[in-house]
Amino acid sequence: MIQDSSLIVFEDVEGAPVRIGETVKLVSTSADGSMNRRFLGQTGVVEALVFDDPDLQFPHDPLIQVRVGDLGEDLFFPEELELAPEWARRQIAELRQSVRDAERRGVERMT
Repeated sequence: MIQDSSLIVFEDVEGAPVRIGETVKLVSTSADGSMNRRFLGQTGVVEALVFDDPDLQFPHDPLIQVRVGDLGEDLFFPEELELAPEWARRQIAELRQSVRDAERRGVERMT
């Protein structure tokens, strides 16, 4: 049996970058290309916060579930949303990339 440690929260979390019900604009695509481009430039509403790895992400670094009208919903990184000044989104993106790089180096060492 595989146990999923993900945490999905449908209420505000102190320290999270957005609040549930907040309107956000999708302003940039992620470096890894995971964002569906049809959402770019659209406005949506925050529905939930998703912590894939709660020990590392909670409360400051969730994936953000956003519903965009007829397009549906998807998960976005905080830096993909207009929710902070550009310098803050850039800093978060750089931090996220450095964590990914460190994790990749750790996996390479184990193989």
